[in-house]
Amino acid sequence: MKEKEIETTDYLEEFKPSAPIPTGTLPRHGNRPPKTNAHGHIVDVDENEAVPSAPPLELMDHVVGYESVSFDAISVPPPYFEAESPEAEISNRDILPNCPQVTEQDARTALLSLVAQHCCYGKDVAKEMAITKINYSSAFHYQLHSFTEKRETSWAYSPYGGGEVDGVENGAPPLPWEIECYPGTLFEDEVKLIPVPHTSSVKSCHRCKGGGSLLCAECHGKGWVRCLSCHGDGWSASTSGYKERCFYCHSSTHGHGRQDCLKCNAKGRVPCPTCDNYGQIQCFIQLTISWKVNSAEHIVERLSLPEDLVKSVSGQVAFEEEAQQVLPIGHFPDETINMASTQIVHAHAQAFSDQKLIRQKQVVRIIPVTEINYRWKNKNNVFYVFGFENRAYAPDYPQKCCCGCTIL
Repeated sequence: MKEKEIETTDYLEEFKPSAPIPTGTLPRHGNRPPKTNAHGHIVDVDENEAVPSAPPLELMDHVVGYESVSFDAISVPPPYFEAESPEAEISNRDILPNCPQVTEQDARTALLSLVAQHCCYGKDVAKEMAITKINYSSAFHYQLHSFTEKRETSWAYSPYGGGEVDGVENGAPPLPWEIECYPGTLFEDEVKLIPVPHTSSVKSCHRCKGGGSLLCAECHGKGWVRCLSCHGDGWSASTSGYKERCFYCHSSTHGHGRQDCLKCNAKGRVPCPTCDNYGQIQCFIQLTISWKVNSAEHIVERLSLPEDLVKSVSGQVAFEEEAQQVLPIGHFPDETINMASTQIVHAHAQAFSDQKLIRQKQVVRIIPVTEINYRWKNKNNVFYVFGFENRAYAPDYPQKCCCGCTIL
């Protein structure tokens, strides 16, 4: 029999799988009178009283295949599946593209742009320096992205105000990895929360013990608080010396000297936030599916340029490969990249034993890096121009000053 379509909820912000998450908003029944227990007594539970954060686990139904589920999320390893055979590497690769070379004018322009970003840098160096040597080089940026899927199960609950309950009487619940669900986009982090079919049941609310409401903590169930204006006397002295009824509490429903409690509207009780004033909750097993991009990278740079700068600029994509499971790169001219690819690919193959590998992608970028040697005021120095944006990096710029100082 075909399973009915399962409703899912997308969460973009950070999630907490172990927290009970309601699946919808049920209509309120208004301000109903407090509920009573089996003996007809009002269930007096203070809203500030310490209570368990979830119903007792022993009250949850026994669900076949989910015997170990609790209110804390438990990861469910995927069943064994036959992965696609990685395609064999192609021996004939395109020749690596040549990166654009920086001219002397490009170097001066890049350095002037860097100076403009620092109020304490002088322009004379960029304008008057004598460029003595230009060394062209390239940095290599290798990246491996593994797109994985993780499934976790936990008990959850939401307010129950009536309606259909999809319990075990409707059939055997599917196992976590039998529920079909797919990511919206490959290589993008995403989370979906799905109630497992046929696992729902209705329980008495553990917060209010089925009463639907709680004693107001502001007035302790009285419905009123002492009037702060007349100090509970009910009278206040007029400007002429005569007593008159207190303006602030004379209309109170609880008598003079008492002000109606604003928190509970003078009723002494507030709706239970856990069950939304219904007195009952619907418990169900919740499946949390999280897709995540797990990335690792390695940078090869031989001109002392910080790695963060290499990653921050654009370059030429020299190699890009995508498959369910990629093979390590073995053809790249720089052997360091080949070794890094082998190590990272093998590490990812072992790192996600409790997740399913959906897709992998590896990329090698070439970032142009140029070392500019120059002379200014009889002193030799060096700066770097990197990326297609021609950004400059001058860690030892000779013309710096503190705010308020004169540049020599």
